[in-house]
Amino acid sequence: MSVADISVWAGFFAIVAQIGATLAGLLFVGLTISLGHVLAARGYLARAFAALFLQLNILLLGLFGLVPGQPPAILGAEFIVTGLALLAGISAFSRNFPEDGNSAVLGSGIPRVMRTVLMLCGTLFPVASGIALIAGWHGALYLLVPGIVACVYPAVGYAWVFAVEIPRRKQGETDF
Repeated sequence: MSVADISVWAGFFAIVAQIGATLAGLLFVGLTISLGHVLAARGYLARAFAALFLQLNILLLGLFGLVPGQPPAILGAEFIVTGLALLAGISAFSRNFPEDGNSAVLGSGIPRVMRTVLMLCGTLFPVASGIALIAGWHGALYLLVPGIVACVYPAVGYAWVFAVEIPRRKQGETDF
């Protein structure tokens, strides 16, 4: 893959960066609405951190992809470092703030597995894309697409959970 091949993706990278920034803002609004409930539940803190870091991931991917004239190997290295660093950060935060009885909304087994799969896809597909860029694979940037989708899904879901679902359920508990 050449610098010219990467420049064809400029529109894609610009939109990806915008999506990352916008969804991070939406998550902050949701977190602000439910801040008391989120702070009282360790599992919600880990989910919020993961969702925000996944948005940071796509924001950085978009920004790195927009650097003009950047060699594919450098872009690949940026994707690898970003994906692995965010995977390590999310994993460490999740270990330090595990699910508890106060983080019941979407806290069962299947949603936990889905969160893990989305986090792994969101961070490791860009790593795979970076490796493919360094190796010179022509379709390397296509590996970003499933990773970006995996990053967007939890942001939209948790914006809803933090802004609507947690307050709705907490309100329901106080109505009795």
